[in-house]
Amino acid sequence: MTGKHPYTRFEPSKLHRVILLAVLLACVFTPCKRVSAGFPVEQPGSRAIALGYSGVSIPDAWSLFYNQAGLGYQEYAWIGVHHENRFITPELSFSALGSIIPVRPGSLGISIKRLGFSQFSQTKLGLAYGMKLMPTLSAGVQLNVHHVYIAGEYGSTAAFTAEGGILYIPFPDLTVGLHILNPTRSKILRDERIPTIVDFGLAYTLGERVLLTVGVEKNIDEKQSFKGGVEYTPLPNLAFRIGMATNPSLMCFGIGYSKGPIQISAAFTRHEYMGYTPHFTAAYQFGGKKKGLPDDSADQ
Repeated sequence: MTGKHPYTRFEPSKLHRVILLAVLLACVFTPCKRVSAGFPVEQPGSRAIALGYSGVSIPDAWSLFYNQAGLGYQEYAWIGVHHENRFITPELSFSALGSIIPVRPGSLGISIKRLGFSQFSQTKLGLAYGMKLMPTLSAGVQLNVHHVYIAGEYGSTAAFTAEGGILYIPFPDLTVGLHILNPTRSKILRDERIPTIVDFGLAYTLGERVLLTVGVEKNIDEKQSFKGGVEYTPLPNLAFRIGMATNPSLMCFGIGYSKGPIQISAAFTRHEYMGYTPHFTAAYQFGGKKKGLPDDSADQ
């Protein structure tokens, strides 16, 4: 043994920052930062965020992150980016990139998400596939690689998980979604499991201008969270959204706009203890308007 202290690579301020962030990540539990044993599962997409993170039953392109069964309804190639500063804190910045490639049958999806800064980060890389089983039913799965990095002697570690879901459209105006993350209870560290989360939701289109969403999310190690939202589309390319979630209380609102193949949207969320977080999303669709879906011309 050299007698070297395990923290000698850290400056005191950096070590303090890493510890502070680790405590914050472990203690803050919200629908948008789902945590089990300190491991957060961030979700991108300003449309679903503004609707209280109730995106499991919305078959738009961002279902790549919420419910891979939605890939079965994607007819065109697509790419989307998302960024947010959690609680307006640069060290808690979160970014995501996703892409969809239609194949026959169904569509492939590739996604990457990253949370953190130079001294601490968590990254998730996913490969997904979804397809229609019948006109009103689709299913999708995704394989993930999780990577956690802490600067200095701590180093990094990785783990593998799977997730998947189904979408059912019993009526033209109603969509039902179910998604399960990490059903195998995989661990990222010796005693730390990646969350196992069951998400169930409904989306109902009321006329041509209003979309209602409701859902319940259950992390098997935590209390359930109820969530929902309303989207109002006064113009074909403009949408206003508002939503909320429980455990703890989260208020959400946002706006979406589309121009041809380009979609942009923003959302703002307010955590009952930690304050506000701004979210920004942009996407590009390579092709015409999708068919057989609820109107989502401003869904991004």
